[in-house]
Amino acid sequence: MQISFEPIKNALSQALESLSDWNKLNYRQKGDVMDITFKSILKDLMNQFGMKPGIDYVDNLKPNEPCTDFVALSPRADDLITGLMEGKIIAISGHIRTSKLGNQSSVKAHFRRKAS
Repeated sequence: MQISFEPIKNALSQALESLSDWNKLNYRQKGDVMDITFKSILKDLMNQFGMKPGIDYVDNLKPNEPCTDFVALSPRADDLITGLMEGKIIAISGHIRTSKLGNQSSVKAHFRRKAS
């Protein structure tokens, strides 16, 4: 079965652009809104359809084929997916950090638990 996701992407794009302050946000703020939105939608849909991380809902793939369903290969991966969806873990993109003395260092992309 082939499903076009274009209508879903268009609807989400229109919904985000209809937010009153969307055009006033910088790219980082827009990224934060999109991140929260995607996590909330994914969590709600999984709950609505009774789906849980760690279960393979695709039955037509070979064991070594990659898939984009809700599969976690280990308890640690399951914890990561759950933490991301619940907002307890955030993804930090790679960036260059500049110290107060002007020294620069590269920071690799990583995940971090949110402070309580």
